[in-house]
Amino acid sequence: MKKILALFVLTISMLGAKNACAQNRTMFEYPIAPDTCTTLESRCNYSTAHFWDNFEFHKPLTAESDSILMSTFIDFFQIMSSANRNVGQSAVRLLMNKAQVNHPNFLRLMSAAEYLLYYTPQPLIDDVYLAFAQSAVEASWMEKNVKSHYAEQIRTINNTKLGSDIYNFSVTDANGEKKKIHDLPLDSAEIVLLFFTNDEIESSLARTRIETDLGINELVNQGYTKLMNVYVGKEPKSFLAEASKYPNWTLLATTELKNLDVRVLPSFVVLDNAFRVMNKNQYVDDIKRAFNP
Repeated sequence: MKKILALFVLTISMLGAKNACAQNRTMFEYPIAPDTCTTLESRCNYSTAHFWDNFEFHKPLTAESDSILMSTFIDFFQIMSSANRNVGQSAVRLLMNKAQVNHPNFLRLMSAAEYLLYYTPQPLIDDVYLAFAQSAVEASWMEKNVKSHYAEQIRTINNTKLGSDIYNFSVTDANGEKKKIHDLPLDSAEIVLLFFTNDEIESSLARTRIETDLGINELVNQGYTKLMNVYVGKEPKSFLAEASKYPNWTLLATTELKNLDVRVLPSFVVLDNAFRVMNKNQYVDDIKRAFNP
């Protein structure tokens, strides 16, 4: 775990160290799609699949190359965002398979991918990061605690995967009854907002901001949106006792946050009326913008 934290700190420093020199050059020559690739997707498919062809896998990555490595990953992900999903996943698996020849490089590549796709998500589906994490878990030389770290990410992402049913976690409602999230009535709601909060002041402020947002609450009052405030703090009884203050919300408490891909509190997971994940790890401002165009 110390290695993970050290690498995570390193990736943050990568961003801070980024300078004009790094922005004006690349780590290696990027591929150029042939003229036979006539559509945007076909060109991006080619460039994604061949992006790392000129990368020197045996050459050690150093602190001096960190900022340009981060820039390179950003370019890779931007191109990949217009490519076919399967091409992107295959490119990641190929990259990390080749990187096995240099373990420190592998860890550095993995750290950059984790920072960009897990802590500051790019416009890519979950499967892209899962391909990175799976490569780390399958690496025979990887330390057990590092494997466990990525295995846990894989588990929670799969439980809260974009486009898939959310994990059917247990909740306690305002009446003290234990239920499964999929069993809760949605009435006529088309969209479900799972609003995860805890005991911190940020959660209290977030509740106030959502409670006073006219756009959100108009849709809640109309029944188009169901707002479920899922509390994960230490005083569930006190929280649930406040249900009468939020007559149009559904107040719930759960102890299963560890089973969900909720990376920050407070935040939202957005579901459709079949409990499929439409979006996740959304901040209050993200939701306010979405409901107040």
